[in-house]
Amino acid sequence: MSSSPAEPQAAYFPIRVVSNETGVNAITLRAWERRYGLITPKRTAKGHRLYTEADIHLIRKVVSLLERGIPISQAKSMLENGTPEAEPLASMPAQPSQWHQYRARLNQAVNEFDDAALASVMDEVTSFFPADITLRFLLLPLHQQLHEQMSTPLGGARFAFFAGFLEGRLTSRLAEAPEGQTKGTLVLANTTQEDALELLLLGIMLRPLGVRILRLGGLVPPADISAMVNELTLQGAIIRITGHPNDQQLQQLQNLAAETGQLIFAIGHNQDQTDLLRRKGIVTLSGDLQQDALTVRDVLTGIQT
Repeated sequence: MSSSPAEPQAAYFPIRVVSNETGVNAITLRAWERRYGLITPKRTAKGHRLYTEADIHLIRKVVSLLERGIPISQAKSMLENGTPEAEPLASMPAQPSQWHQYRARLNQAVNEFDDAALASVMDEVTSFFPADITLRFLLLPLHQQLHEQMSTPLGGARFAFFAGFLEGRLTSRLAEAPEGQTKGTLVLANTTQEDALELLLLGIMLRPLGVRILRLGGLVPPADISAMVNELTLQGAIIRITGHPNDQQLQQLQNLAAETGQLIFAIGHNQDQTDLLRRKGIVTLSGDLQQDALTVRDVLTGIQT
């Protein structure tokens, strides 16, 4: 499926802008073009892709269908056949979306501590959807749901079970080389005793954006992160910190930023700590993992260019 012919004065947008506008990363956009012929962007003399407003509108239609759990191949057929685009989730009828069904199956597997059922559902989902879409519409919502249920009987155990399963599944993916041109290498480390699954998920979302991740397991002191960044001449680190760092922790973070002279991104802090952390030389992230991945990519690109 190609985009509608553009007017001579139509505006064109590079893939980076389209990715930011639609929430679909560049690797996925290129895959949709190659594998499904979903969109045929124009090319510059150097081969760079350029998209029109009509392309962006079409991509948003596809995302709307994906939100309902419709695989990309089926979404393409629906759009080609003129099927009305999906309604927003808030206005959908009572029939659950495919994502809701997948989430219900995963939730049942977690409730029963059934790792085989978890693996079966995950294998099915990842055969139809790319990793960033699966994270956005399935894994992150379920992770949040389980986190909110931690105070219920066995809630903490179920959350830990799901987090452990995901950690095992995703860690091997993190070790794979990033797709496309590498924009930099970052250490991924947890400096707290708290759950680090969101940190791992952020690392996974950075891989298709061309960022190489070196993940350190367990609790890692900032001094060790500093030594690793300096020894390997890396571009920096993404660290999980506590919500309200005390004076000693703040000093350690300031030392980490000063000793490396590189980018130190942080998640896990409360938003009222943002200004203080920035004054310590820390690049604060919002907690919206989709946006945070784009922020890390953009900051790395800006530093290198």
